[in-house]
Amino acid sequence: MDGIVGIYSPEDDELVSKAFLATGACQHRGKASTGLAVGNSKGIYVYKGLGRIADVIDGDIAKTFQHLSPVAAIGNIGYTKQRIPEKINVEPIEIRPRETSKLKLVLTMDGYLIKEDDLKAELEPRYRFQTNNKTEVVGALLHQYILLEGISFAAGEKLVDSLKGRGTFALTALVHDGIETHLIALNDDKAFEPFCYATIDGAFIACSESCSHRRLGGTTEKEYDGAEMTICSSSGIETRRLTNKPIMPDIFQGVYFGNVASMFRGKEVFQIRRELGLGLTEQYPASRADVVIPNPESGWGVTVGVAEGLDKQLLPALIKLPQAVRTFQESARKTRTQEVGLKFGGIDSLLKAKNIAMGDDSIVRGTVSEGGSVWVVYNAGAKFVEFWISYGPMIFPSFKEWHRGEDCLHELAARRAFPDGNPYDKSLDEINGAVAKLIGVDEVRYNTLEGIKKVAGDGSFQALDASYPIDEIYWPGWLKVEVERYHRYRP
Repeated sequence: MDGIVGIYSPEDDELVSKAFLATGACQHRGKASTGLAVGNSKGIYVYKGLGRIADVIDGDIAKTFQHLSPVAAIGNIGYTKQRIPEKINVEPIEIRPRETSKLKLVLTMDGYLIKEDDLKAELEPRYRFQTNNKTEVVGALLHQYILLEGISFAAGEKLVDSLKGRGTFALTALVHDGIETHLIALNDDKAFEPFCYATIDGAFIACSESCSHRRLGGTTEKEYDGAEMTICSSSGIETRRLTNKPIMPDIFQGVYFGNVASMFRGKEVFQIRRELGLGLTEQYPASRADVVIPNPESGWGVTVGVAEGLDKQLLPALIKLPQAVRTFQESARKTRTQEVGLKFGGIDSLLKAKNIAMGDDSIVRGTVSEGGSVWVVYNAGAKFVEFWISYGPMIFPSFKEWHRGEDCLHELAARRAFPDGNPYDKSLDEINGAVAKLIGVDEVRYNTLEGIKKVAGDGSFQALDASYPIDEIYWPGWLKVEVERYHRYRP
């Protein structure tokens, strides 16, 4: 879930500064690494490293890049793709053909590719792979298709077709053809990853989220539909959709991962979360709560809606501490459970002897709630806790976790709650009760798939119903068995 940016703005004295700000606005999408690349008439230049953008790109680097008189730039905020981040895998990545080529391509991508070994093996006679990053495979494919078709929509169409059903992506790329640098922006045919564009003060800007456009003083012109491509060059800027198939955006990014001020399929993320909270109070009209509190930070939106719907006071009684570590990137449940204790502080005067309605976006593994926020709230003296969840029971893993094997399935809280059975034949009330017992609260109040669709629209709800953007031929065997089992109980 990287944050990516692409800017085309010739003769712009602030191009690098704009790239820095637009990329930095996506910092919430990753903290492992940062990279920028700029292109001019002579070539493409890359600078990257491990850490947040302010730790990697300093004023001297920005000035050096700007002195190159660039016409375009791309940026990446990196999410941890491997257990240990390595600089060699940081984006943007330069594609290296084995034979001398006048065509130079540097790209960055938000997305994921399944079982790419056959693609890599097919490309290896013609390309030198330097990393373990799947983005490099996508870039080599794009380079190959540009050699065949030129810098064109036909090359983009070939890339989309070759990755159809086996991956999701939104990418920005700088391509130097020996004469000038072009900017390309392209996404997969399902528009699974968030991606949007705008023109602000003459600069074309494609980015993961609209918060980048707001950071530059503009607003988003359009969110990319599936297989939509932009090509920028001295000849002009053109955007074209390469297919007209239905899209399948990742709804969870609107519910949880996106910046609250960003737009998601035409709707502000904060309002999506608020409306999900309001909907929950229609589903569960009775409440014992004296006050409503968020599970910070992602729980704020749903909690505003819950407080509004229940007509109860909203208080910031649970605080995310400055030294907090980002535990959702840890794969080991024990490690996460130990570390979440560092994340939260509770305010005794607001929680003691109170019945609490606590809001959050989701319960994935349950470790953040089980070992951190829930314990802190009770430790501060709360006598009763209702846990209001804007998403539904997550019974399937993200396809981006499949490489970890069956562990990514069995560690989910909605599954751990039924160690001797499965959640498929259980009612929502039964799941609420079992998960409440697992994480140690008095009540859990999950949303329904229908309630989420009413607010966020249609798309992929992979964790709730296995509606993956990946064709079944690429699914692991254990998942196929589990989904068949699911459909036997819920035809």
